[in-house]
Amino acid sequence: MTPTRRHFLQAFAAVTMNAAAAYGGYLRKIGLQLYTVRDLLSIDFEGTLREVARLGYQEVEFAGFLGPSLKQTRNLLGQLGLSAPSLHIDYHSLRKNTGASFETATALAAKFVVCPSLDQSERKTADDWKRVCENLNSIGELAKRSGFTFAYHNHDFEFVKLRDGVRPFDVLLAHTSDRLVKFELDVYWVKKGGADPLAYLKAHKSRFRLVHLKDMAIDGSMTEIGNGTIDFGEIITASMAGGVRHFFVEQDYSSDPIKSIGTSISYLRDVLGRP
Repeated sequence: MTPTRRHFLQAFAAVTMNAAAAYGGYLRKIGLQLYTVRDLLSIDFEGTLREVARLGYQEVEFAGFLGPSLKQTRNLLGQLGLSAPSLHIDYHSLRKNTGASFETATALAAKFVVCPSLDQSERKTADDWKRVCENLNSIGELAKRSGFTFAYHNHDFEFVKLRDGVRPFDVLLAHTSDRLVKFELDVYWVKKGGADPLAYLKAHKSRFRLVHLKDMAIDGSMTEIGNGTIDFGEIITASMAGGVRHFFVEQDYSSDPIKSIGTSISYLRDVLGRP
């Protein structure tokens, strides 16, 4: 018999509920990476965050626009019952303006500071990647001293093999300190790069503390969670078993971002049996 969506949801709910019971129930809070609604935030910051909260998201991860003032943004988050446990800050700022970067994270009550990407000029060779690792370790040390957990967020280019056949992501894992540098796994980009996100979650349990939930359509494009090809049941279960603390829905491109994030959280609610 061909599995139906209902059967899949039942099976998914069983494994994720068991995982939640065993590992603290962090999946009860579903977050949103705000890059998904970046254009709407630039037009109506408060109204967009209100809509995010109305849809049922309880956590947000900032990337870029932070509102008219950090104080106002933090107050607004409190009013809406939202928290911002994680914040993306670009690599250059983390290296050159580290103190100011951490002050921003403190102002928003973030616990995780994430490097979201690297410019192509900084990652051409294996030696480039090793220098990046040294810099990430240095940032991670400063973050730790300041009370933050530092993490690196992947795209697909970290899984394109170098001339020696090694994946840059494996270089990152091998040459950064487990104590200083954690990772935010973007499952879509791992698959886009030709690798298996589940295998990484299982093989490196101590390294991942944040996960971006993003689905892949049959044609390889991004789509709403539940409309694509990624098995989120296994992903979420392995994540929780390994100590992932926060999950953020993300869809980089959508013609109707609010509709898309509503579809995604509704699917996750079905999976979790939430009202």
